[in-house]
Amino acid sequence: MKKTLTKRDLVKYLHEELGFSARSLARVVDLLFEEIKRALERGEEVKIVRFGIFEPYQRPTRKGVSPQDGSPILIQGKKTAVFRPSPTLKEFINR
Repeated sequence: MKKTLTKRDLVKYLHEELGFSARSLARVVDLLFEEIKRALERGEEVKIVRFGIFEPYQRPTRKGVSPQDGSPILIQGKKTAVFRPSPTLKEFINR
């Protein structure tokens, strides 16, 4: 079964490595993710060297088919975020 790294796991790892309180580290992790979200909301890229780039992306409006009756419909575009891994991260993953 595939393992998932959670925020709790990150806090535990930082606590073991740095020795700061888990509560303080949880706050730091929360603040980090909040700032990434705010930057994306403002339309900014978030570049983390040797890790990758988070960037806002506007999905275009597209044609679709209604599942109820098969008639053509327009599916409205929406804002989302994408992540592009750095070459360093790609290389690390593919070792």
